[in-house]
Amino acid sequence: MEDRVFDSIVSDFYRAATGALPWDRALDGVVAAFSARTAVLHTADTRNGQILSMNHGGPPIHDAMLDYVREYHRVDPRRFALLERLPEIFGQLWHCHENFSEEFVAGQRFYQEFTPAYDSRYLSMVPLNPAEHVFTAFALELPTSRGVLSTDERDLFRRLAAHMGEALRAHERVRRMAVQAMAGHGLLNSFPYPMCLIDRDRFISFENPAATTELEKETLMARRGARLALTRGRADQQFTDRLLALSQDGQGANAVIDLRATAADHPTWLHLSLLVPDASMGAFGAQPQFLATLFDPQQVSLLDPFALANMFNLTPTEAKVAAHLAEGFSAEQISVANGTAITTARTHISQVIAKLGARRSIDVVRMLRQGEALWASAGTARR
Repeated sequence: MEDRVFDSIVSDFYRAATGALPWDRALDGVVAAFSARTAVLHTADTRNGQILSMNHGGPPIHDAMLDYVREYHRVDPRRFALLERLPEIFGQLWHCHENFSEEFVAGQRFYQEFTPAYDSRYLSMVPLNPAEHVFTAFALELPTSRGVLSTDERDLFRRLAAHMGEALRAHERVRRMAVQAMAGHGLLNSFPYPMCLIDRDRFISFENPAATTELEKETLMARRGARLALTRGRADQQFTDRLLALSQDGQGANAVIDLRATAADHPTWLHLSLLVPDASMGAFGAQPQFLATLFDPQQVSLLDPFALANMFNLTPTEAKVAAHLAEGFSAEQISVANGTAITTARTHISQVIAKLGARRSIDVVRMLRQGEALWASAGTARR
């Protein structure tokens, strides 16, 4: 590889570390240099193996990424082999074909179902340690037709991995330095609900006082280093899925995660909403953020318009109409309370009925007054 190409790839690593370039794009040069199927940054918690984030270079493979975090990471023998040897192999080059025989591969569901579907066979990677309790696999996925890395290519990839490690550590420092007072932070401080601003890697850039209290209890949410985790495994896996899916959408895209351990528990929900800088006046920073809000009916009024709006995808006006319905207001009384025409009030009532999955206004009233029935249906219309 020519020096100028090597320098260009390394430069992209550090541009991504400072936020000037998406990590996906910073990996494009690596894909081209090795004729790889893709180059991946796979970040996980060293204590429990839970996935924190995934980035990839080359042609889009969002379907593969989603399939992996939803199911196939559980049967990926490469992942388990690496986790078992951490931290002793940080910084060392690792190749799947040197650790797994062809006989072993032939009997593995991961290699028979997942890798062929995405034209991948060989993995070469270097595990990195950018922060406490975090490891990032800097990996090349190589197709069968491409074959394994040559001796010279191994040396080149090892050199690039050393720079990637430095870039990732710089990325952690930059994100910590970026946590400063912004217009949106003061606004979130005024809410009684636990609220955190996080990025796709779950890095917490801000938390309001209610969230700090909740994180310290570690009942539903907890800090893992500088990242947000959900204490129940199934919910934490859904967390990764939702962040990956929402990151492909635009401003206001949202999702709900059920935090109950069993159906018998009282309903508790984490609401996620994507905030894009250009669409939110930069109030929450210069990079896309996810607003994570915890709603617990035991601590939040069931008729709180803000909670209703977020959990059931109601507009602010529809949320107020729903609260009025629960108080027994008629369409005429709602029109007076909101200063709207009676026809407008009736339209809003119809929209509330539809969004709550009811048939008549009396059904909405019953749901709103019977809190368990209301919150048990929260998020059912979401992804």
